[in-house]
Amino acid sequence: MKSISTLISFCVLLLGVSFLTNGEAQAQSSSAEISGMITVDHTLDSTGDYSGIGVAIVHFDQFNSQLDTLFYAVTDVNGMFSGTASFRERNEYVISITRNQRLISTSTVVLADGDAVEMRGEIPGFSETFRAESVENSAVNDFRRVERNFGRVVDFINAGYTEVSQDTIPILMRTWSDLFWSIQDTHPNTLAAETGTLRSIEVIQGWDDELVLQRARQGLREMSEFKADRATIAADAITRLNGVDRGIAFIDSIRTLDISEDDHILLEMRKIELLTEHDDNERALRYLNDFRLKYADDRTLNQWSEIYLYDIQNLAKGMPMPEFELLLQDERRVTNSDFEGKYLLLEVANLASGRYITEHTLLSFLYEDINDEVQFLTVPTTESPVTIQAFYEERPTPWPVAKSRQVHSAGLMDLLNVVVQPTRVLVAPDGTIIRKYSGTDLSVIENDIRTLLNEDPS
Repeated sequence: MKSISTLISFCVLLLGVSFLTNGEAQAQSSSAEISGMITVDHTLDSTGDYSGIGVAIVHFDQFNSQLDTLFYAVTDVNGMFSGTASFRERNEYVISITRNQRLISTSTVVLADGDAVEMRGEIPGFSETFRAESVENSAVNDFRRVERNFGRVVDFINAGYTEVSQDTIPILMRTWSDLFWSIQDTHPNTLAAETGTLRSIEVIQGWDDELVLQRARQGLREMSEFKADRATIAADAITRLNGVDRGIAFIDSIRTLDISEDDHILLEMRKIELLTEHDDNERALRYLNDFRLKYADDRTLNQWSEIYLYDIQNLAKGMPMPEFELLLQDERRVTNSDFEGKYLLLEVANLASGRYITEHTLLSFLYEDINDEVQFLTVPTTESPVTIQAFYEERPTPWPVAKSRQVHSAGLMDLLNVVVQPTRVLVAPDGTIIRKYSGTDLSVIENDIRTLLNEDPS
């Protein structure tokens, strides 16, 4: 929730082996009561003395590069601990466990104002045995159960246990969209309900844009979290249905509402992206220059501006695809010219990503349907040849795949300005770029391809 998994390892590096409250931390306006018990497996420690285990809940403010300790307690001889956590907003935070000045494990817990959280866990294997019970955390557990089951269905499809055709994919996505949406019925007014309704429209975007709009607008009216994310998905759906000007107008209408400054910024960025994606580079550059002036003192936003300026100047529609040479898994060497004459979808992807594993399944169905007219090429960023081989042994893939480290040998991370994975580039038969996609849902790419092939995207 709120990309917490990407922060855990970073927080661990900053935490080291001690937890000190940051004296300059911003004032915390919310609180939650924390209690629980941490035990040690008797085969590791038969004394029954579970004292001295440190339990910390921390928050890393990525904009201010500041680490705040929201809660810290030490277990007694029975492994019991309690106290009050103070924080600024309902969110999912990192919980870290230490003993004898050594970091043992990390996990996550949701904190909400007025909630009472009871925790249980055992060392070793804390991350597997850890449980947090409260109104918010019970809701998160149900959300994760739906997410895991969705992943299992994808695994069954990959293994050939479940028959799915290209025609049934929209039905499958609608089913899971409904399941994510239903979390708000069983856990109203929780962070999991907010996340579930957002996940619901993410799953169905591009497959049923009318439903996307209905649910995105409802979420914007009724939910307090993820305003910019909901508005962005809705604007993309409106753009697909009615054109880019209508999508831009929708974003502008949302920016007149009472939304956070962060949401304003994200929506400004999405406007620039939409214009670039739809070949309105003149307007995109004008907005981008205004954006750079407005946020000239913000290093993070300046970095984004530079990245996007590169895309506009080097990877816009109609520009030649950067030259590359790759060694494939079958030992063939290929260059741009080997793919001319047909459309090419080139992807740079992390094979270990759970999202990519799901998309690979959908990509396989799409390839079966259109491979007479569109070529695919995967360039893994995964370093280990063994990992790449294992991935494709489990998932037979009919299109060419580059060997490990070829993404670096060919310089594609720089040439394609890869910041988000997967990054995909759709290339025309004449070798010019049609569109670059950074982390975009695969249904959006399929719609673009079917439009190019003069097929009904629905």
